[in-house]
Amino acid sequence: MSTTTDVQSQPPTRVIIMLGQRYKATRVALDITQKEVSEKTGISMSTIRRFENGLTFNLTLAHFIALLQAIGFAANLEDVIPEMLPDPNELFKLQNKQRKRASHGKRGIG
Repeated sequence: MSTTTDVQSQPPTRVIIMLGQRYKATRVALDITQKEVSEKTGISMSTIRRFENGLTFNLTLAHFIALLQAIGFAANLEDVIPEMLPDPNELFKLQNKQRKRASHGKRGIG
């Protein structure tokens, strides 16, 4: 699975297996042990092992985020669901409601 399109078309269980494999490869490349991850997160080593080996499909979102934090990858979560930009039509409406220039009103002479 090398592209987003591939992930989009896969069943969730296959995506979870792929995430576990990638997590393990990243953890090993960073020279972080399962024990170190367990100590940082409070997640049992058996849960970490099952996730990395594609044997668990009910890992909580909180645990998944903690696992990413333990290897320094939580910042990438910003890309998972990016903040939505304002709707261009709404921006246009707001800009048109704003005054373009100050009115001078009536000036008194005297």
